[in-house]
Amino acid sequence: MARKLADCPHCGGKRNCTRSGGRSCRDCLAAAGRSVHQWGVVRCSYCGGRGKVWVQEEEGEKQAPAEAEAEKEGWSQPDAGAT
Repeated sequence: MARKLADCPHCGGKRNCTRSGGRSCRDCLAAAGRSVHQWGVVRCSYCGGRGKVWVQEEEGEKQAPAEAEAEKEGWSQPDAGAT
């Protein structure tokens, strides 16, 4: 399985956590060493403040180059059972 970079699902690629109504969530505050009573925005603890995470790419998402080119141009494979 191949891996690819994708936007962090927690921060949406913004690098800072603003999940709790413009404030950082409890998990990100705790990872930054702050109390939940301290207001502020801290870096996302899920991506480490990078905005991107590595995700596994499924085998079904990959296509052969010829199939991808045919699909892009609007061509389809003829059915074997069609007469």
